[in-house]
Formats: sequence, C-alpha cells, structure tokens
Amino acid sequence: MRPSAAETARTLARGRLHGLVRFDDGAAVTGVQHATDRLGRPLLLVPAGEELAVVLRGREAPRVSLSVDDVPPRFGAPSLGRVRVVGDLLPVPKAERRGAVLEYARSNADPDLFDVVGGGVGGAGVAIHRIAPERVTLNRGGTTELVDLAAYTTASPDPIHECEEDLLADLADHHAPQIEGYLCRLLGDATAFADRPPQVMRLDRYGLVVDLGERAGDLGRGRWVRLEFARAVTGQHDLAHLLHPILCCHHRDDE
Repeated sequence: MRPSAAETARTLARGRLHGLVRFDDGAAVTGVQHATDRLGRPLLLVPAGEELAVVLRGREAPRVSLSVDDVPPRFGAPSLGRVRVVGDLLPVPKAERRGAVLEYARSNADPDLFDVVGGGVGGAGVAIHRIAPERVTLNRGGTTELVDLAAYTTASPDPIHECEEDLLADLADHHAPQIEGYLCRLLGDATAFADRPPQVMRLDRYGLVVDLGERAGDLGRGRWVRLEFARAVTGQHDLAHLLHPILCCHHRDDE
C-alpha cells in the first residue's frame, strides 16, 4: 500500500514546510507560517506588520491558494510533489480561536502562537486566519490530480514525515550493512551491491524507497525499489519495532 493523494496532500499541508499564499489579483506572499486543523483546513498566522498582514489589509474574505512544495530529505530523493489548497481566507471567529490555536500547536508548535490576539490584521500581536478548502490539488511528477475533498478531510498526515530526515540519516550511519544484507537476501544475489551499498531515500507510514544503484553492465540505468510494510506504522516508535528484525538481527556463533 502507498500513501493516497489525500494523505500526501494532508502531509504537505500540515505545516512542517512553509507555503506560498497567492491572491486572485496576483499578489503573493512566500514563506507563510501555517498548520492545519483536524479537518485539514489551513490555519495561517498573520503577525502584525509583516507582509501577509500588509497584503490582507482592506481585503474581506479574499479567495486565495496555499501552495506547499515538498523538500526531499536527501539529494536525489523523489519528491512528494506540491499541494495546492484553494478557498476563502477568513479570520478565525473569537469563539473558535482558542481551539484553533491548540490545533495549530498540535500540527506545528510555533512560538508565535503565544501572541495570537483578535481576528483583525491591524495593531499588535498575531492574528490567526483559516482557509475553507473548496479545491485541493496534488501535483506529482508533472501530473496534477484533483483530490476528493471528503477524502482530504478524513485523511491524516503521515506521522513519519516530520522525522523522516533524521531516520534516514540514522539508517545510513548505523544500519547500512543490515539494510544491504536484507536486500541481498531479498534479491537472492549476494553480489548485488558490489559497486556501492543501497541507500534508503524515502520513508513513509507504508514503506520505504531504496536506491539500489546501477547493475553491472547497465551504466546510467538506476534501480529503485519500494519495500512496503506489513501494515501502516503509527509513529517513530512503531516504525522501530517493525524494522527491528531487519536492523537488529543477531547471529549466534556455533557452540
């Protein structure tokens, strides 16, 4: 199983990566701080005096798009693509503001949340706005897919995404021989990686993507394989438990 388009869209929109907000009249603001609530609605922090607050001044319920591009954790790793959420941008009502701040913090613990004030964009402090999604698209490999809004609302972000880079570094630094041995057994070829060891390039809740390198005689033709887990993992600890038989296998010496 692989991440669905809705799951990937929710993962990218979650807030670990900054976004681009574009208005219908062409105005755009880069590096926007954001997160998502439990329904996948983007929450935007609008610090007073900063560019987004300036652009928003005088606009009531502007139609905007929030675009977020994946940043692959390793050079040469495949990208998850770009999510684009389109809808009206409105201040979070006062009665819902505390809940929105808490949901923002669960998705992205930004210190600016301590300064969230009224719903306006003037004065001091930080305002919090929300996009009501009317259209969500995911562009992967140059192809744009319309994401079903109901599926997007009920999907959950990948719990591995925020720690993926650290996990990949750990696999490369401390478990490369175990990964190579496992793949050699899987491929039935003890010399499969005589040139260089395989490299795990991406991790998600459903599996991992490995660069196997070039096979002898096939110069310029890389080999990639996706290894899927027996079940979806729920987090970093669960992933460690699932990978334990591969990464921590011990061989007893003959007595």
